[in-house]
Amino acid sequence: MVLRPRWPAVALAALLLVTTTAAALAGPWILRYAVDEGLVGDRPDTGVITRAGALYLGVAVAGLVLARLQLELVGRIGEWFVRELRGRAVDHIMAMSVRYFDRTPAGVLVSRLTADVDALQDAVQLGVVPFAQAVLTLVFLAAVLVALSWELALVCLLPALGLFAATVWFRRTSRAAFATVRDRVSDTVSALTEQLAGLRVVRAFGREAGAADALVARSRRQLDANITAVRIQSVYLTAMEFATVGSIAAVLAAGGSLAARDAVTVGTLSAFVLYLLLAFEPVQSLSFLVTVLESAAAALRKIYALLDEPVDLPEGTRELPDVGPLHADGVGFRYGDDQPDVLRAVHLALAPGERVALVGPTGAGKSTLAKLMARLFDPTAGTLAHNPRAVRPAATDGELTGAVAAVGAGDWLAALPDGLATQVGEGGSLLSAGERQLVALARVCLLDADVVVLDEATSGLDPGTEKVVEAAVAAATAGRTVLVVAHRTSTVRGADRVVVVDDGGVAEVGTHDELLARGGRYATIFTAFDGAPRDAGDRLRR
Repeated sequence: MVLRPRWPAVALAALLLVTTTAAALAGPWILRYAVDEGLVGDRPDTGVITRAGALYLGVAVAGLVLARLQLELVGRIGEWFVRELRGRAVDHIMAMSVRYFDRTPAGVLVSRLTADVDALQDAVQLGVVPFAQAVLTLVFLAAVLVALSWELALVCLLPALGLFAATVWFRRTSRAAFATVRDRVSDTVSALTEQLAGLRVVRAFGREAGAADALVARSRRQLDANITAVRIQSVYLTAMEFATVGSIAAVLAAGGSLAARDAVTVGTLSAFVLYLLLAFEPVQSLSFLVTVLESAAAALRKIYALLDEPVDLPEGTRELPDVGPLHADGVGFRYGDDQPDVLRAVHLALAPGERVALVGPTGAGKSTLAKLMARLFDPTAGTLAHNPRAVRPAATDGELTGAVAAVGAGDWLAALPDGLATQVGEGGSLLSAGERQLVALARVCLLDADVVVLDEATSGLDPGTEKVVEAAVAAATAGRTVLVVAHRTSTVRGADRVVVVDDGGVAEVGTHDELLARGGRYATIFTAFDGAPRDAGDRLRR
């Protein structure tokens, strides 16, 4: 339980809640004492009335002080609970493999950490204490009413049973309704996130109207779910008000007859009616409070379902070593349990400081193997041994500037209008492709990584920018172990070893010259494209 470490504070808050509720209900009982002992008779007893007034004032002041302490304590507990729950959810998400994010829409995760947590925040601030106090008030009222007059309490029994039945109905129907509301909110947030992320594509293909219609349709479904929940709430509110008003009317009718026979005193009847009037507020507020808490409960179930999602890292996986060689022994990988194997029984070792190029036809598994070696994915079989500051949040501006300069981009940085404070847009959208590559390479220098995995850093660049990035790659990877997915012959020629990936496995391993002399799969690929025109990309692709 998230609240277990705070159980002393929770126990104190519960004690304060009981005390403040009792203080709030003391008024009618004090009034009964004043009426029966000080007003009924030949002459009013001013001493009794004075004592009753002083007692009422003292209880009211004590209740206000204790209520202030209770609200502050419960507020701190609630905020701590929300913070801890959000932190656990974030830690759990970050522990997942990349495959989890491939199959889980980003909008759903955003909804869990924003809309659902906000619903819990509302419950903490607006619902928990008032709801607990309303329920406790009704329990205390029931006990006090029976103590005052069991005959009048019986008169209230039938409306109370009707209210109980309405509450059971409301609980059952509202739970499903508010769960639907949370699902609709998640759907809307997910769709909005996807449309914003793909806005360029939407505009490029003239799909603005269709995208807007899809969002409106999801919003309409969310509205319909909310309307259903509100209708259920309105029916419950009407039933509660009817039960409360009916109880007061029945008590007044029966109480007059009982008072005439001296079965109850005037003070008792007055206190009884006042207690019923006091019951009206918590009964009425329960409709709103149950709505808030049901919505929060639905959100909490969604968050706990996320926390219950098992971490999908295979048993026996290990973190990448800080230094030393990397080994892949019998590694296999598929993107889903029902998907075909992308890699099968791959054996590969990278020595410290070695530069290895992965070549092969499109779809052979080169990029997947590179991601496995970088621990972006975890194998399904076998074993594995916002900017540059993202890799070292504590890096100083001087260290950042030095990392950018190390990859030959010092002049580019100096030309930026705001230097390191320049806005680059979401995902670096305000930077060119070459500039994004320079920033990524600066991360390598800033982290001082021993192993670097590149998925063809110069792909898609114009010749001038390609030369700049190639120089930056050479500077950033000097003296490091490098695994590069190679699509260009220039990249292959500069590698210490070449690994040919084909049909989900390693087909050949050797140097560029050895593989050419062998006349195998690599020689076929290289020969086919080595003489291709320069504008064809000089790439090792099928």
